[in-house]
Amino acid sequence: MISLGIDIGKNGAIVAIKHDGEVKTFKTPQINKEIDIHRLVEIIDEVSNGGKESIHAGIEDVHSIFGVGAKANFQFGRSLGIIEGLIISFGFPFTKISPKIWQKEMWMGISPVQINTGKKTKEGNIKYKIDTKSTSQLAAKRLYPSLDLRGTERSKKDHDGIVDALLIATYVSRKFK
Repeated sequence: MISLGIDIGKNGAIVAIKHDGEVKTFKTPQINKEIDIHRLVEIIDEVSNGGKESIHAGIEDVHSIFGVGAKANFQFGRSLGIIEGLIISFGFPFTKISPKIWQKEMWMGISPVQINTGKKTKEGNIKYKIDTKSTSQLAAKRLYPSLDLRGTERSKKDHDGIVDALLIATYVSRKFK
């Protein structure tokens, strides 16, 4: 079985972990700012070897984001619907996984990266929050030290969507064999 991890969003990605351990990464294909549905079908078809290989997809269970505009939230939901529809049309099972669930498992043994919020507690101490992107990047590098996580060869930084999709795919490979 192939484990597929899908990170929804503007900088989303799809990662496939094959039964032999091979990892394939894809940024969510776009034309302008719209998902390229035709290319998305090609990616799923390629990964599943024309539907001959079974896939279990893990899709990040997302919802509208408070403080983000209606247009952006609508586009976010539209992307989720497109992904779910395509996975269903191929006949592959999928599981929606909340970020807190897959992060808890994938971050095991890592000290979360803390960032200053710029705010203070009632006692006057600085408030910190977890930098989820950096913590996930550490987890991905720990699990796949030689895997290139950049979106393109010219990129200097790892692609957030690829990092998250890789960790979701790894979660799926552990939980749904």
